[in-house]
Amino acid sequence: MFSFSRPDRQHGFDWGVFIAGVISCLLSFVMLRNPGQSLRGLVVAFSIVSIMQGIMWLSSYSWFRDLFGISWVGIVAAVVDIIIGIIFLFYQEIGAVSLGLILGIWFLIDSISGIAFSGHLRFLSTGYFIFDLIMNILTLILSIMLLLHPIASAFSLVYLVAFYLLLFGINEIVLAWMHR
Repeated sequence: MFSFSRPDRQHGFDWGVFIAGVISCLLSFVMLRNPGQSLRGLVVAFSIVSIMQGIMWLSSYSWFRDLFGISWVGIVAAVVDIIIGIIFLFYQEIGAVSLGLILGIWFLIDSISGIAFSGHLRFLSTGYFIFDLIMNILTLILSIMLLLHPIASAFSLVYLVAFYLLLFGINEIVLAWMHR
């Protein structure tokens, strides 16, 4: 059976995971200090990413046409991405509610994959395996809350994202130490 880690192999301290954890924790604290600006920042960042993705689809049009022969799909995706980005940029309330749903889906997928792939951690430490499982279950609960209450999520989105980043950051910091 395939495993991600062998119990007889020593690992070094994982600086990349540690730095990602520290940055996530710091970002969490910044968001909690400035919730209004953080929500606007999340909506604007998503808007810009959506517009950039639409531009990428348009710039890749000929490549997709040559590769797949279905060129209209790329154009439709590009137009939808750009329209969504512009709407969110100018109507940030719509963007905030939509982000609640989008982040709920993202957190749900991330939590489920975290639970699914946590089995390899038993080889490192049973305690960390249980800790990781609990953290992923907590983020799963947060994702369900976001999906069930999108309007309330818009108002509490910054706090939920900050809490998620804090959980993720703590988890990454502990994981970095476990890899030694």
